[in-house]
Amino acid sequence: MQRTKAFTLIELLVVVAIIALLVGILVPSLNKARGQAKRAACAAHLRQVGVALVAYMQDSGDRMPYVSFMPSVGPAPLTTDEPIHLADALKRQISSQEKVLRCPEDRPRATERPAPNTGLSYFESERSSYEYRVRLAGLTPEEFHQVVKPPWQPASDQTTPASTIWVARDYENFHGKAGQDGARRYLYIDGHVSDFEN
Repeated sequence: MQRTKAFTLIELLVVVAIIALLVGILVPSLNKARGQAKRAACAAHLRQVGVALVAYMQDSGDRMPYVSFMPSVGPAPLTTDEPIHLADALKRQISSQEKVLRCPEDRPRATERPAPNTGLSYFESERSSYEYRVRLAGLTPEEFHQVVKPPWQPASDQTTPASTIWVARDYENFHGKAGQDGARRYLYIDGHVSDFEN
């Protein structure tokens, strides 16, 4: 008579505990890697928006586009009858690639946005996940270097470095809590994307 070998209950519990421990170690690492990939995709989209803005300026006498702050609510700060979406202003430059205006982490937030946008992502309501800095609308690079001056910069200085002037950013802290590194991505005039720098 041959005796078959089998796992004892203790051996089986040890194997299950080891698997659970490995899963507990790997899942946070995978979530962190997924979050970094989404931040990288958002940065790539913002860089493409920057390229589109440069192309727009080349076509418009070196002036930045006029865009409404939150088109779903109204045309402000513009005095036009209809709001102007960033997607419309850059339509020629991005053509059929409107997906570059969508951040992968821009998801509907049912309790955080007031009517008429309750339950909508920013991309769904504004056709862009990225807030355009309307203060720069219609200005040339020479003019917005004068308009956007940090409080610590002496009045006698003629220019503000392009690397410190942001032109578009995530509407909200899509990538983490406020204050965390990488929580909100910014596109600067010189084309680089990073956290807030001025």
